[in-house]
Amino acid sequence: MRIERIKSTRLTGLEDVDWTFPEGPAFLFCKDRSYPGMLGNLLIELFYNQKTSHDLNTDNSKGLLEVWLANGNTRYHIRRDFTQKSSEVVQSSTLEHEEGTRGNVSLPETMTIGDYLFRVNHQIIRQGVVVEWPEQDELNHLKIWINNLRQGGDEGLSLIKVRASLLGGQKRVSEQEGSIVLVKAEYDALRREWESANRQQDEERLLLIAIKNYQENEGILSERIALAIIIQERLALLTKNPDYRELRQLQGELTQLEERICVVESNLKALTSESEVDWAVIENLREECIEWARLQEQIEDMSVATQMKAEQIAELKDSIQTCGYEGLSKDEDQRLRRMEEEKEVAQEELNKLTSIKEVIKSTGLIYSEEIARLQDFADMAGVTEADEVKIAQREKHLKQWQNSRICCSLDRTLRRHFSETSICEKLKARLGRYYEEHRSTTFEEFMRRLVEFRDQKKLVESLQIQIEQLREQAGREGILHTTVQTRTAFLKKAFLATKAADLPEWLNGWKDFNRKKEQLALEIDAQQLLLNLSAIEENKLHVCTEQLREKLGDWDTPTTNRDDVLAAVFKVATQLRVKDEVEREITEYAQRFNDLLGGRNMERLAKELEPLADLERETLVSDEERLVELTAWQKERIETRKQREEAERRLKSSQKFPPLDVLEKKIETIKRQWMAYEDLSRAIDDAQVLLETSWQEWQAKFGKALNNEMKWILSKISPSRAQERIQRELDEAKRDYFAYRMAIAQLTFGSSTEVPLFFSVGVIDDGERFWLDVIAYLRQLSLTRQIILITTDPKLGEKLIGVGWSSLQ
Repeated sequence: MRIERIKSTRLTGLEDVDWTFPEGPAFLFCKDRSYPGMLGNLLIELFYNQKTSHDLNTDNSKGLLEVWLANGNTRYHIRRDFTQKSSEVVQSSTLEHEEGTRGNVSLPETMTIGDYLFRVNHQIIRQGVVVEWPEQDELNHLKIWINNLRQGGDEGLSLIKVRASLLGGQKRVSEQEGSIVLVKAEYDALRREWESANRQQDEERLLLIAIKNYQENEGILSERIALAIIIQERLALLTKNPDYRELRQLQGELTQLEERICVVESNLKALTSESEVDWAVIENLREECIEWARLQEQIEDMSVATQMKAEQIAELKDSIQTCGYEGLSKDEDQRLRRMEEEKEVAQEELNKLTSIKEVIKSTGLIYSEEIARLQDFADMAGVTEADEVKIAQREKHLKQWQNSRICCSLDRTLRRHFSETSICEKLKARLGRYYEEHRSTTFEEFMRRLVEFRDQKKLVESLQIQIEQLREQAGREGILHTTVQTRTAFLKKAFLATKAADLPEWLNGWKDFNRKKEQLALEIDAQQLLLNLSAIEENKLHVCTEQLREKLGDWDTPTTNRDDVLAAVFKVATQLRVKDEVEREITEYAQRFNDLLGGRNMERLAKELEPLADLERETLVSDEERLVELTAWQKERIETRKQREEAERRLKSSQKFPPLDVLEKKIETIKRQWMAYEDLSRAIDDAQVLLETSWQEWQAKFGKALNNEMKWILSKISPSRAQERIQRELDEAKRDYFAYRMAIAQLTFGSSTEVPLFFSVGVIDDGERFWLDVIAYLRQLSLTRQIILITTDPKLGEKLIGVGWSSLQ
């Protein structure tokens, strides 16, 4: 990676420059000694977005730095803009590649331009790209720097000093251990005090909550006790006035009657002002009018009642006709019950048939097995009771023959003298043949097989009878199906006609049907009675009307106006009749109310006893229960008061602690001291471990290579020829320092990464052979690496031009 061009515009500390770098080695002459360091920092800042530089500020609010680089056929253009905003300088960088087509390179947020181009961090770039020859190159300084480079690869890092500093820090930490113990003790004491204060605060908060709860409970209990006492007083008053409900009812009735009479008087006033007959006529006919109005109202009431009866009768008839029960016999319910029972019985038998068929099947298998067993006794089938008796007698005769001495002597004589078979043997042989025919050897075995045969035969016969009975039951399946189907069809038809779901619903409908028939007969009789009474009252009304007509005729009322007069008289008479009835009721209710009230005050009673419904519910509780409840509340209130007073006493006598926030601040301060000590101790230990580990790793990785590279570089520099020991040591130190520093610059990247090298040096001694060797080495190195030498010595610039170096001025 070679730098082809650097251009800057309006940057303080760096002039407006435009440097184009040649292929060979080049040098830059500058008068200011700080210029080389500023240029190196500028490049590192450009590559790694370092914004800590204080040398770069913009003039005229904007500045620009551009760098062109080449890597083989690929060229890169880096642009960094500096913009002044308020008191800050905002910096932004862009990277363009010019391989084929030109375009910006998009980098991840965590990757810098240097990471992308060189694949190393800025520390490695600082060690391997920028090499500054120290201004103070005295022997002591050079030896220190050489030692630092040899040990750790960094001239500014002294391993001995770092170790000494760590040991000194560790010693100072150890010296503070005693004070830290006191700090820990103080922390523990403050922590315990904080915990005590926190517990005390929690206890006080709980006590305050408890006091508040006690106060609320005490208030609730006081309200309950006061309410209970009031209820007791009201109940006592109600006990003394058991007729209060009746008084209240009478008072309500009187109020309604007074409102009603006001309405009647208002109606009378309106009617008399519009009537055809004056009030004097009505007053003279008062009794006749009242009677006439009574008859009219009574007839109208009867007419309305008759109409209602007619509607009820029509509804009953319609219900009876549409219910589906009309026309059925009186014992239809018994018939349906019988049908239902027959269907259920048949269905139950059908349900049993499945199990019967299974029983038939299983019994048939058992029957077959028992028949097979009976076949084993086929030889016993021909044995009769006579044969059994006969065989038993033969066995008996054989035993008698065997037990008889005479018979035994006879048998011996036959065998001895006549060589005949003995009679006993003949008897045995005959029985043996018989037993053999029946698969027996003895009489007992024969009898046992005979008994087993007869038992097996009885079992087979019983199984056969059982199977026949079961088959007979199974044979009724068709009849049962027919019974179920016919009964079900009949019941469905009956249910469909009456819109019933089942027999209970049909029976309920049947019961309702008969009830409606009875009610219809009663309603018809009641209607007829109302018609008869209405006819009688109409006759009375007719007579009364004619009498009124005659009396109106005597008062010279025109015949054409008499009907209107009668209508007006009827209206007024109706209201008069209502007024008389209401006044009579008012008198009766007022008399009852006053007699019942006596000398008591109704308003006071109402104020004390209302609402009466709630008070009457309280009467359901006995006096003993109420007294027990009231006593319990009073005891609970006393106990609650004691608990509240005890909680208040505990709250007042509780130990006082500093506020928690004050304690927490003290604890935090002490804790920071303690933690800082522990963190410092751990940090020193970790730093020692890290230092030793890093040093060992660096030595393992670069130690041998650094020595080899340093020796190779030394071989390119002539040894010192000074006669004086001090000068010779100084020359040797310069050679060693240069060799180590350049070895670090070379080993930092290795041979696989090509990066430029900026070597800066101040004024040199013209008579030193060392610098001629350095220039020669750098020129030879420029064959493989871009070399830019920056110097403040004009004579050195002339020498460089003389040996083929290019100037950037």
